[in-house]
Amino acid sequence: MDERINALAGAIRRWRDQKVTDYWLSVAYIGSAVNRFGDHEMTVVDGEAWHLAEEGWRRIDVGSDFWLFTVPGSFAWARDLLTKVLPSHSGGEQALEIEYDDEAGFVRYMRFNAHQRDQHNFTFEVRRFGRAAHPDFEGAADA
Repeated sequence: MDERINALAGAIRRWRDQKVTDYWLSVAYIGSAVNRFGDHEMTVVDGEAWHLAEEGWRRIDVGSDFWLFTVPGSFAWARDLLTKVLPSHSGGEQALEIEYDDEAGFVRYMRFNAHQRDQHNFTFEVRRFGRAAHPDFEGAADA
């Protein structure tokens, strides 16, 4: 488990070293959280997280629903899975797969599979990443 914690710490260091302030992600999520199931466009601009919904861009508060899809949110999610879920899970360490971006460090892929129809099973994948506000974000700050 220490290797996996060290890998997470290394990924966080890579992310911080990049000094990325504004970025966007295209995320695919499959899991039991029906409100999050599907593809999502996220952006972080000037420290504020935004999610593209049907009605347009909406601000996401730290710790709320789609915040887990931001870079800090996915790091916190990975940390909790590694330190709180896996130690008490009967499926062992192989129940969790995590891949980090080699250059920027963000969580590129995370999958929890309890090998049964478990409500905790999910797959999270960053399909696209950009270093700036999302290309379609213009004007959303006025919303």
